[in-house]
Amino acid sequence: MIIIGCSHGKHLAKKIAKKAGRPYSELLVKKFPDNELWVKIQAKDVKRKKCVLVQSFYGEVDSCLIEVMFAAQTLHEMGASSVSLMAPFFPYMRQDKMFTHGEVASIHVLGEILSKFLDEVYILDPHLHREKTLGHIFQVSAHRLTANPLIGEYIKKHIPNALIVGPDWESYKWARKTAELIGCESTILLKERHSARKVSVRFQEKVDVKDKNIVLVDDMISTGNTLLKTIIALKKLGVEKVICIAIHGIFVEQALEKLQKVSTVITSNSLPNKVAKIDVSWLFAQKIAHDKVYKK
Repeated sequence: MIIIGCSHGKHLAKKIAKKAGRPYSELLVKKFPDNELWVKIQAKDVKRKKCVLVQSFYGEVDSCLIEVMFAAQTLHEMGASSVSLMAPFFPYMRQDKMFTHGEVASIHVLGEILSKFLDEVYILDPHLHREKTLGHIFQVSAHRLTANPLIGEYIKKHIPNALIVGPDWESYKWARKTAELIGCESTILLKERHSARKVSVRFQEKVDVKDKNIVLVDDMISTGNTLLKTIIALKKLGVEKVICIAIHGIFVEQALEKLQKVSTVITSNSLPNKVAKIDVSWLFAQKIAHDKVYKK
């Protein structure tokens, strides 16, 4: 087996290979002046070997996808016995159905396309809505990994007197699961929007926030606008300290800088960023060398 770091997966691929005790290689990726991709497999011999592409889809997302398809097809042509994708962050999960006439259900289209190139898929905490499993998206074996245990471990080790809070009903599943893992109190925030700029919040049940570190847990932070409004509203309730923890830190439109003015922000390293303190590489390494014990 060979672990291959794609252009946006190199920050984790080398760690995964080392922890799984497997050889490592990288794709060589360049762009022509007109932005077309040039991709080269640098591994010398892949014949009859399992190849694992590691790619996190952020930034130039469409280029990342083309890169994976080019590499997977070429690896098959070079004689690889199988080609798998390990995706710390996977894109196009928002559009899982045709909301209005003519809208593309992008995740189903993408799943069908990638299934033609790949033999297996591993995705860390996909942003699923109506779809509950990856089996409805891909036509090949697809596995869903979760960083919840790692987030729980981080909170237990670094944040005393934590009250884990889901900013809304959708994110509460992440908060509740994380709290259950470490035997910590959790709750959900109920929001009431008074206008485009004014939002009030309250806890679902009465909770004592005195001397508590409020930990907002969610699967991803993109623009961070809703989270920012939530933190400001919490401060009005008398909350002094807020810590935001997310698995995927996308941080567009200067989201990180805005959030850091009113809270502490921590993410996993599924995407590289300045606050990526939770290492998820061992989750993928564990899938490669099943029963092996890893040092985190």
